[in-house]
Amino acid sequence: MGASMGCCDSKPAIEAEADFEQTPRAVPTGPICYLTSTGFVTDSQWARFIKVVLKRRGVLKPEDESLEDRAALVNKYAAEIQKLKVTYINDASYHRPTQNMAKGRSGTLKVGEKYLGRGEDTWFWWDQGLEDLMGVPPENICMVQLLEKPWLFNHPERLANTHAHSPNRKELDPDDEKKYRAALQLTQDAYDALKENPPKVGSGQAGQSMPGCPSSGLSCANELAEISHALNDKYAAAVDDWCTERFDNADIVVGQGGEVVMLNMAWQCNQEIASRLVQAVRTKQTVYAGLSASTMVCAKSMEMTGEIQPGWLEAFAADSKYLSRKEFDAKDLDGDGISANVLGALPMLEAPIALRPHYSAAWEEQVLAHNLIAEKEFEEENGIEVPDDLVRDSKNGCEVSCRLLTLISKATKTQDHPVFVPIRNGKVIEVHFTLEKGEVKCEDYSVIA
Repeated sequence: MGASMGCCDSKPAIEAEADFEQTPRAVPTGPICYLTSTGFVTDSQWARFIKVVLKRRGVLKPEDESLEDRAALVNKYAAEIQKLKVTYINDASYHRPTQNMAKGRSGTLKVGEKYLGRGEDTWFWWDQGLEDLMGVPPENICMVQLLEKPWLFNHPERLANTHAHSPNRKELDPDDEKKYRAALQLTQDAYDALKENPPKVGSGQAGQSMPGCPSSGLSCANELAEISHALNDKYAAAVDDWCTERFDNADIVVGQGGEVVMLNMAWQCNQEIASRLVQAVRTKQTVYAGLSASTMVCAKSMEMTGEIQPGWLEAFAADSKYLSRKEFDAKDLDGDGISANVLGALPMLEAPIALRPHYSAAWEEQVLAHNLIAEKEFEEENGIEVPDDLVRDSKNGCEVSCRLLTLISKATKTQDHPVFVPIRNGKVIEVHFTLEKGEVKCEDYSVIA
């Protein structure tokens, strides 16, 4: 089922690499998340996910732990699956044209029946996959965009982006919403300007007078982050109520793909929400699954993406002062190995990992170069030699890169330079968290076929 290496066993780091084989795995009950490039695309991936969710609910029968038939699991556990609650985070689509997003969701077929999505030229959407291949009722799936602040502001449905939400917070000051929405619009103005041909580089940046540049002299990301964090503090009760309902009481939280820089900005501006999701995954029954951009923002670095064009980080990367000191320590923020402006702002993972979804051979040289740097730091600081073939082959796919990552993360907590894990379309990484006194002791990375 999966390529795995337990990061919490007692063997020395180098000896443990021999255990990394294609072997079936027991269905876990502990904290878990999934990192994908294109969602779940095989029946065995869906079957694994279904069993994990059901076992965490305490309803999976022991005799079904080895069952690999997705359809059989869906049929047998239909009554339990229909009880599942899903929160679907879709901020990676927020700034893109609505008509493009709607087109990507069109079609009348089942997900994966002929195309990745429901029709020609469509792509995988979590809600459609959960409905078609797992049997989750659509009314149990709540699509949200953090940038809309659904815990605080009433807003209508936006096609292919978010459901309507009506928190009806009586304590809300209308001027607070007006100020926030003005700042949010500046990010849209800057995005649109940077998408022009040629792009208007300088838009949204601090101290400029181009589209999306605030009169305050801040960048549009810092303007939004300043206002957003102030509102989350002011209306902390609303944040708590929403996170309890949408994260703590959810069985599944999924994140859609799209614009990784914009999604990371959404998480930078809502660190209170990010911390609650991380804690829900680690301490509740919540399972997180990310797709593409929503996978990248979980990692220590999201830098290896073709989406970071000139002017984007200057406009849309909020200052590191807005990152939660509960989740990001001094090592994360010192700039050694990873620049603070490309830190993944949903700090789900503790290991020094950077992800490249939709991987192709064109990235091999860059992945290898980065992983050689990570190897050199590890060997010099820990006195442990990494097998040369392990680093050399890490460019070829996520199975080998997960071996290298697990080896390094097991042996040290001070690694600065990340291990780049290339995820080809169709691959799924399963991450198990082992906790000790509420903190992550180690992470076990496996590839699910």
